[in-house]
Amino acid sequence: MERLGKIFIKKTKKGQGVRRVVREHYLRDDIPTVPDGGWADGPCVVIDTNVALHQIDFLDTTTQTGALKNLVVLQTVLEEVKHRSVPVFTRLRNMVAATNRRCHIFANEHHADTHVTKTPGESANDRNDRAIRVA
Repeated sequence: MERLGKIFIKKTKKGQGVRRVVREHYLRDDIPTVPDGGWADGPCVVIDTNVALHQIDFLDTTTQTGALKNLVVLQTVLEEVKHRSVPVFTRLRNMVAATNRRCHIFANEHHADTHVTKTPGESANDRNDRAIRVA
């Protein structure tokens, strides 16, 4: 397990002192990257943010009827959708939570092979796009 961390100094609320803040992010290597448990009997479909936002009706209908199987939603996509449209985020979470559908969330932000750190000068949108491509 790999550990990434940020350490910075922050003023207290009263402004009379400073305190050291440590934020740690652990990257796991024990999360499986290949589907197991028998749910992947065909190819997996990994969607990006634009597909989730603009084609949610199609995704909802095709996963409900069984025409689309093995849908994988990345954690990065789920977070971006949550920031842009809460109703679409709710529908996507309901799709994943339904037991009769084959929709799964992959925690790419916490996996050692798929985690992407932000480079200096890179926007948040560019970093998220790169994270989706790496995963």
